[in-house]
Amino acid sequence: MKSHLYADGVENISLIEGMVRLDLFHYEAPAEAGVAAARVADTQLILPPAAFLRAFESMQRFVNELERKGVVSRAAAPAASAAPAQPPVSSSPNFS
Repeated sequence: MKSHLYADGVENISLIEGMVRLDLFHYEAPAEAGVAAARVADTQLILPPAAFLRAFESMQRFVNELERKGVVSRAAAPAASAAPAQPPVSSSPNFS
């Protein structure tokens, strides 16, 4: 049986004792309206460096394919002082 893991992004990447560790996060819905969603880092993906490099190369090829198809485009890198991005606000009535 396959298991599925959902993450909104990578909070941190580190190398500890020879293993690459990716701390994954998700946004947690706020309890009240008007409050920003909180980032919750609750999962860690741990890979040997060679596996991390293979994964990175696979993702790079996939990003290049998405760019070629016009699905995504690379924007200029944000300034270092830019505020972290917030999750998009859902317009679905299911998530109001």
